Amino acid sequence: MNRKTILFNVFVVVFAFSVAAQHPELKFHSDGSFKILQLTDLHIKALDTLSNRAIRNINRMLDYEKPDLVVITGDLIFAAPGEPGLRMILEPIISRKLPFAVTWGNHDNNDCDMTRREMQDYVERQPYNVGFRVDGLNAESVFKLPIKGSDGKTSFVLWVMDSGAYSRIQGVEGYDFISYEQIEWYNRESRALREANDGFPVPALAFYHIPVREFDDASRAEHPKWIGHKLEHVGCSLLNSGFFTATLLNGDVMGHFCGHEHDSDFVTLWHGIMLGYGRFSGGNTVYNNLDYNGGRVFLLKDGVREFDTYVRLSNGDIIERVHYPGLLQKVNN
Repeated sequence: MNRKTILFNVFVVVFAFSVAAQHPELKFHSDGSFKILQLTDLHIKALDTLSNRAIRNINRMLDYEKPDLVVITGDLIFAAPGEPGLRMILEPIISRKLPFAVTWGNHDNNDCDMTRREMQDYVERQPYNVGFRVDGLNAESVFKLPIKGSDGKTSFVLWVMDSGAYSRIQGVEGYDFISYEQIEWYNRESRALREANDGFPVPALAFYHIPVREFDDASRAEHPKWIGHKLEHVGCSLLNSGFFTATLLNGDVMGHFCGHEHDSDFVTLWHGIMLGYGRFSGGNTVYNNLDYNGGRVFLLKDGVREFDTYVRLSNGDIIERVHYPGLLQKVNN
């Protein structure tokens, strides 16, 4: 092997390690733990100091929790210029070398100088991003995030979906919904994972911005029971595209988690699946009536079909910790 060939091979190896470091693989720790921090509804205006509270909250959440993954569930940007706003949000995460993924909300690109595709392109160029659009789907932030277990196989999956912005159907007002083609993609991928897992569904969570209609159904049930704050109505689409039903039939998703409502952070059970809101993570560029902003945290276990979730407040407090599965009740911190 000549010197040029050796140097080329060294370059290829170094480049491969560099790419892997920039977009790391998600893995459970040797003790079987994995922690996710959900941030939502940051509503950043890059030129407005009212956004400072949101950025302080991001830093506090990261310092308190030191998560293995950050998932941001929509409404990141509330005004132009968009790119500096995205940079403000992502810099605290990237500087700590933490993997992250983003799904977009109804305000993203509607209140900005960047299209949804331009925003997704920007995020995909950033180091430590692990969420890349699925080619062929008419949506920007749709992807699955596998988490590898101790045996090197996929032990857990996060389904990140794009709930769109506003209705595109003539005569139907209000918000958009997770599209049929996204659901078909999810069904195919879920079945493939189950087949590779000896016929057993791979435990999963789903994240998106606009709640599915089942959030409203659960909150209006005859004897609704939830833990957390519910200070506003569920702002879902008028139509039900069937994503919740698909996850129920596939038997893999244990919980659906969204953003969108700033004054709700409750969790509830609906047909054996947990439905929950993230904690408002933004600043004072938009309405918010809870005492503190914060984030929602998830504690996963390798090879176990269960999880814990709680709200971390920007003052450091932990509230509303619950365990899945089982009865919906608070557990000790």
